[in-house]
Amino acid sequence: MMKLTKIGGVAALAFLLASCQDAENETTEESVESVNETSQNETDLEDKEVPETEENSEENSSNEDMEEGSSSDASDTQSDAEEETIASEYFIHSHTYLAETAILTAYSIERKDGQNSSPEERLKQSLIENDPSEQEILRNYTEMTAEWPELHVNFTEEGNQLSTTSAQTNMFYDSLIGISDLYGIEQIIFFNPDGEKDIIVAQSPIDEPIVIEEERGQTRGYYTIYDKDLEQTLFLPGGALEEKTADENGEALSFSDTIEAMKAVENEDAFYGSAMIEGLEVVSASLEDGMAEVHYTVDDEIVTEDDQTVLENAIQLTALDFHAEELLLVNDTLEESIKYPLLKQ
Repeated sequence: MMKLTKIGGVAALAFLLASCQDAENETTEESVESVNETSQNETDLEDKEVPETEENSEENSSNEDMEEGSSSDASDTQSDAEEETIASEYFIHSHTYLAETAILTAYSIERKDGQNSSPEERLKQSLIENDPSEQEILRNYTEMTAEWPELHVNFTEEGNQLSTTSAQTNMFYDSLIGISDLYGIEQIIFFNPDGEKDIIVAQSPIDEPIVIEEERGQTRGYYTIYDKDLEQTLFLPGGALEEKTADENGEALSFSDTIEAMKAVENEDAFYGSAMIEGLEVVSASLEDGMAEVHYTVDDEIVTEDDQTVLENAIQLTALDFHAEELLLVNDTLEESIKYPLLKQ
């Protein structure tokens, strides 16, 4: 009886243990299946691409456009800052200036838009409009043609019509030679009505070409005077003022050395001045292959727009003395530059 009870107890215990084991196995299997299923779902979500909605697509496209636009605007701004302004055609004017001890010829340069004129037309216009003779000799008695580097002056008449006073003679030739030089002319050839190189013009017998470099000398740089009647700043060539035009060896100053010399006048009591006033500082100057380049800085608290214009004109005339074909004038303070076409343009 005791054995049966023990056997029954053992059987019951075994049954109970088996039931618990089955339950545990089922629970474990369900847990494993649940974990596996969850893991599989997460994997599926990671592998599956989430479709982009139309709204998101438009928003992203808009952001990209804004970035591109911002980049483009920055590029345009940089381009504008570096852009060079091409100035219009130049014309040269001569002016008689009465100094204490001499009659001097001063010059000015003017830019005009929309002329579309050739260098020859501008040269002839400048010469005719600035002829100081009372008879207006160049307008009334000549036909001029330019074949660089020569200017041919063909006279249609000769005699008393071409006569002038001594003062007018000097002014006539100063204007003719000076303006011609600033257009790149190296020789002026006069012809009488018969086509021969033998004529008397403004009290001077001319039977051979006028060589401008010999007649004008080393001008090298321009200095300022103010004409109250014209209310305009005019420019006198350094060679006419005994300013420095050559180095210690007698060699003509280079373009950069000329610009350096123009920063101040040697005579403290001079009636003329420098175009490089306080607040305007030229930091470099060069001339290579017909291209002149000058950099300067400006203190806009003390320098006016008119002051800058005077500097620009003085440098243009100086570059023309060296027969430069272009001038690039760079304001380093404002990071602005202007390219001036000069000879034969």
